[in-house]
Amino acid sequence: MNIKDGEDWLQFIKMRGNGKDITLDTPTEWSGTGFALNDGYVVTNYHVIENAKNIEIYGINGDFSNEYNINVVGVDKQNDLALLKINDENVLRHNNPPFYYNPSIVEVGESVYVLGYPLTQTMGEEIKLTTGVVSSKSGFEGDITTYQISVPIQPGNSGGPMFDMKGSLVGIVCAKHLGAENANYAIKTAYLTNLVESVCSNSILPKSTELSGLDLKDQVKNLKNFVYIIKCSK
Repeated sequence: MNIKDGEDWLQFIKMRGNGKDITLDTPTEWSGTGFALNDGYVVTNYHVIENAKNIEIYGINGDFSNEYNINVVGVDKQNDLALLKINDENVLRHNNPPFYYNPSIVEVGESVYVLGYPLTQTMGEEIKLTTGVVSSKSGFEGDITTYQISVPIQPGNSGGPMFDMKGSLVGIVCAKHLGAENANYAIKTAYLTNLVESVCSNSILPKSTELSGLDLKDQVKNLKNFVYIIKCSK
């Protein structure tokens, strides 16, 4: 996704860090959200890791006391996606996620929810749940690669997963519109499919689910150990 300079930038803000992007600062440390695919692969936004010299991941298997270094496997700058890899075999042994990866287009009016780690400096490191609906099948200025969603997001939500009420992955949170109320954006999963297939194998995309039939609170309990804090520094 291309972000324009000037006035458009003030209205369309990528949700990296702890609010510092809102003032257009260039922080030396920042954070975003990432989530697991199979075999130790992790997804986040490209803008979360952009210009980072050091990338660490927290929350593996629910453990926030240890950090792990993570390698960048591939990026799609145009669509604001990054594919990362954890290389610690002890971490990966039981780490395939329980959700189904849904590459299909979600219809307007579909209920969805987002998990992530917004504003960790003030809101803490407990995972945050927000809910809403798909407002439009196109995003900022008619961008067909994204959905407009009513789900509230904050700085730090970038790269977080968006699920439908069956617990299927249907999008990746990326940005919000500062000039409108409850107008936020998520990248369609089909564009993540393209990135994955260009750098490895689509076998890393989860094909089955353990969440079908569970209510929302139980879906979140099953998912929270597979959604991570991505901390970056220059």
